[in-house]
Amino acid sequence: MTIAPVTPSIHRIKLHALSRYFACLVLAAASCAARAGNFGVSPIRLDLDKNTRSGVITVSNDGDVPLDFQARGMLWTQDAAGQDHYEDTQALVYFPRQFRVPPHEKRVVRIGYRNPALKTEQAYRLFVEEIPDAKQRAKRTSVTVAVRFGVPIFVRPPAGGVEAKIGGLAVKAGRARATARNAGAVHFRIAQVRFRALGADGTVKWEHAVQGWYLLPGAQREYAAKLPTEACRAARELRVELLGDKLDATSEVPLKPELCS
Repeated sequence: MTIAPVTPSIHRIKLHALSRYFACLVLAAASCAARAGNFGVSPIRLDLDKNTRSGVITVSNDGDVPLDFQARGMLWTQDAAGQDHYEDTQALVYFPRQFRVPPHEKRVVRIGYRNPALKTEQAYRLFVEEIPDAKQRAKRTSVTVAVRFGVPIFVRPPAGGVEAKIGGLAVKAGRARATARNAGAVHFRIAQVRFRALGADGTVKWEHAVQGWYLLPGAQREYAAKLPTEACRAARELRVELLGDKLDATSEVPLKPELCS
């Protein structure tokens, strides 16, 4: 299969030495090790379909020493609890798999897929990881952090759209629970799950937001929040909303004082 070049997105993630540790805490599937160097990855995701069968990831070296990398494509699935799982796959075609980026230069990794998505979208991650340098590891006087970043790659089906649902909303002993479910054929990303306790006149007595994540087709994930007793007893309704691009999912349940403690 011939992979045609595609102009990369202007979106970019730069991971610098002083912020590497914190980046590893917030980037999904990131792994940390002792390593030096600064690099950037762009774009931060790829969307492919029957008309766009290939794309590129650009890796840039912002430091003053050469950096070595390896790329690894993996199938991305989620279990019944919405937890991410990865496994090796032959469905992605990508090259080079190992490469060096000289200081202040860029290299591209070209990516395509063998099989199109059928009724539901297929999700993958391309992990770009620094290859540790033996000389740098031998230096015990300075410690920095190397990062593995997984770029999401989605192969969309010919038809189908976003269908987000909220189920199982309930309050017991002052704790609210709700399940976000992807009933559609393509993924969506939840920016936040917002819990609101509303009074009889609609005023907000309490509000709490939980950070979200990607939800793949057929997957679901439970979210929970603890309501303050006073606000819970003053409210008459609990409302939960999924906030994110192209998301429109809301659910409500009545609040009674006996549910608050």
